[in-house]
Amino acid sequence: MKMNPASSLLAISELLARRGFRSTAARRAVLDVLLKAASPLSVMEIHKRIKRHRIDLSSVYRTVNLLCELGLFRVVDVSRGSQYVELAESFTGHHHHLICQACGQIGELDGCFLENEVLEAITRQVRQLRNFQVTDHDLRLLGLCEACATT
Repeated sequence: MKMNPASSLLAISELLARRGFRSTAARRAVLDVLLKAASPLSVMEIHKRIKRHRIDLSSVYRTVNLLCELGLFRVVDVSRGSQYVELAESFTGHHHHLICQACGQIGELDGCFLENEVLEAITRQVRQLRNFQVTDHDLRLLGLCEACATT
């Protein structure tokens, strides 16, 4: 279930407070940027978007790492020397990603395109082959975006 930005901000702020973390300017700024973002962002992109707040890059990195550790953000992709993050699925709803191998653009596919039978079969096979219990999944489709495919 996708939450609206205001509800997400309130829920995240309350969760941080319950866990004993203050609502700092850096945390509010990083949250604001990701709540407004249409796709996952790198730490450098987040920093560029909050420059007017005069928050240094190391504060942005610390904030992103903390929010990932707390399960409020999730890492979507690590490529091109950057880590791309977005709000956790509890705020965005379950979805998958399209990642362009040429330009690095990340697009989102709302919902899950894996049929329950397919997912159950994969889970069964992984359990049998590797004695591994699957608890969740994350599908990334790699290829070329429309702009890169036409050049």
